[in-house]
Amino acid sequence: MMGKKGILRGLVILVLLYPVYMMFNAGNSLDVQEVQQARDSILYYQISIWISWILLILVSIYYKWTEHRNFFFYFTYGFLLVSCSVFGYFHQSLVNAYDLPSPFEDNYTLGVVVTLQNLVVSFVLTALLQAAVWWFTRRWHRR
Repeated sequence: MMGKKGILRGLVILVLLYPVYMMFNAGNSLDVQEVQQARDSILYYQISIWISWILLILVSIYYKWTEHRNFFFYFTYGFLLVSCSVFGYFHQSLVNAYDLPSPFEDNYTLGVVVTLQNLVVSFVLTALLQAAVWWFTRRWHRR
């Protein structure tokens, strides 16, 4: 019989299928000649990251609340690191492929900045939620 962690792992794998599909879709769209279609595909990939983040956070909070362990929070941080890096790469590739205007002169800085912007926001939100769950699992805050 599968335990709680096994069921949650299966759920997380199902959640990850959506951004992986959207990642391949965005990668393929960079080869298309239409810039708006490529932009939309990259935007849809970013949306899939945030939808997956919400579902991963729900799993992480549940597991932290019931098992007092951070396994799924750490997994969420890893997911965010990889997916935001890929998003920054796609964003920079879009600018490079279609020669779009950029505030930077080189071929990589915009992608790094976009990656860091998304990482900072998502890491801060995840850390705040992790700290809140930790705090509410303690009994001393109810005194």
